[in-house]
Amino acid sequence: MTVLFGTVEYFEREIEFHLSEVEKRERLKEEINQIQMKLEEELMNDFICDEKLRMECLQNLSNACSKLNEDYVV
Repeated sequence: MTVLFGTVEYFEREIEFHLSEVEKRERLKEEINQIQMKLEEELMNDFICDEKLRMECLQNLSNACSKLNEDYVV
């Protein structure tokens, strides 16, 4: 069905599209956060290494998740 620019239907579709995009971004943010927590847990409890390396890995994980949030969520 063709929808003309400026009609009620046009704006309804635009709003619905943007709302779905917001929902997708929120789900992505939640997924990234869950994955980050899982990997942090593994680094803290399952990964045997020097403490300096552990801290570097945790910082790199945090940086990677921040970048992904900026790239995919914003």
